[in-house]
Amino acid sequence: MRPKVLTLTAVLTFVFVTILLARAAMPDRGTASSTERIKRGEYLVTVAACHDCHSPKADAQMTVDAKRPLSGRPVSTAPPVQATQEIRASLDLTAWAGPWGNSYAANLTPDEETGLGARYNEATFINTIRTGKKPEGESLLPPMPWTVYRNMTDDDLKAIYAYLTTLKPVKNFVRTAPAALDATR
Repeated sequence: MRPKVLTLTAVLTFVFVTILLARAAMPDRGTASSTERIKRGEYLVTVAACHDCHSPKADAQMTVDAKRPLSGRPVSTAPPVQATQEIRASLDLTAWAGPWGNSYAANLTPDEETGLGARYNEATFINTIRTGKKPEGESLLPPMPWTVYRNMTDDDLKAIYAYLTTLKPVKNFVRTAPAALDATR
């Protein structure tokens, strides 16, 4: 009986060690290099249509302004006139008005004063997308589809955040409207 136990122990030890060595040799699919993560983030930002609202446009064909990608509503874009029964958008889609009030596409660049760099780190970014609440407790307003984006995996949201941190910081406080535009309302 004793030789069978020793043989069984040896076989199980061999199998266990083989499995451990095989797992150690396999690439970890859960962690990507920072370059891969950033590329994944850029892809997700593109397919999730973040540029549609968060990037100023360069022309009437809605081409993203290459100098200001994802920098939010430019000060030159007039907010749409408030309506109670309609949803209205600025011509460049960076500002919206509806029954909830006015909403402005945020500056997603890493600018420390006016962009994500001012109050977001990876954890607060993910929490904002998951809960629809900014770090200060303010709600994300329509048309931001956070209820869809909250279903992204943590790895996807981390990739998006990693990509956003690589953008050129653009100083753009999106809620500042020119006095001339506000005076005409």
